[in-house]
Amino acid sequence: MRSVADTSALVAEAVPPDIVALRFAVLAADTLSFARAAAQLRVKQNTLSRRIALLEARLGLKLFERSTKGAVPTEAGLTFIDAARHILTDLEALNSSGLSLGAGQVGKLRLGFSTSLAAGNMRSLIVDFVGRYPELRLVNVEGDRTRLTQALHARTVDFAVISGNLPEIEFQRRAMWSERVMVAFHEQHPLAKKERIHWPDLRAERFILPRQDPGTDLADLVKARLGEPGWKPDVETQEVSRENVANIVPIGRYSTLTTDTALGRILPGLVLREIHEIAGQICHIVYAGYWRADNSSPALARLLKLVDERYPA
Repeated sequence: MRSVADTSALVAEAVPPDIVALRFAVLAADTLSFARAAAQLRVKQNTLSRRIALLEARLGLKLFERSTKGAVPTEAGLTFIDAARHILTDLEALNSSGLSLGAGQVGKLRLGFSTSLAAGNMRSLIVDFVGRYPELRLVNVEGDRTRLTQALHARTVDFAVISGNLPEIEFQRRAMWSERVMVAFHEQHPLAKKERIHWPDLRAERFILPRQDPGTDLADLVKARLGEPGWKPDVETQEVSRENVANIVPIGRYSTLTTDTALGRILPGLVLREIHEIAGQICHIVYAGYWRADNSSPALARLLKLVDERYPA
């Protein structure tokens, strides 16, 4: 049995954050087993278990429920491991970037986005870029606005396409395109019979939206359009993908919002309708590109030239 002093020493060993322990924890969560994770990593199980225990001690957080059947992440553990996964991905990108610079390779563009590539402007932009500059390597990074903003700051992304506005004064911004906001109903929903939907028609709806972009922007839009003093619209964001939210709608009592390209395809049992503003215009959400003004990458310069041509200021 270790003393308090021994435990403190173990905690100190885990500071600064132990990247190896993060890798161990992520793989243990993926395999639901310390034994399977250790086997894949070719380390002893007690080594892996000890490193994760040290990490838990340093954090003051229990990451796994352990049993003879395996290791299941706790609720707090799931949140931490998701963040750890992003950190490891960004570290790998940063390491790859450093190796490329050391080898004199500059023909790479790291492009961040949060919208679907099934159709629409984002797909067209990538197709045009790859077709025009086949000699450049395109590295795609999908993530929400928080991750993409951090990646821009950390220089692990050169250019990020994000819905709405970022209050980051050190970034350059270029408005690029807009997408129609669509409401999705079950095909038996009373409003599904209406060809023209206005915001007041949606006042009684229960909305479920993904936290994945542009879900948070759409949730804010619902609150802005339907909220009034003393009353808030019923809108909930969840850690669910756009596609799975769309699958929930036909089997539940919810409606959802999407854009004309974010969903990618219309699912059976789902009806999409444009939303009209009071003045009659169709509601849109704007996508913009962001980059660091001090980024001198030749590949970024080529992308910005293409963006200027496709989306004149």
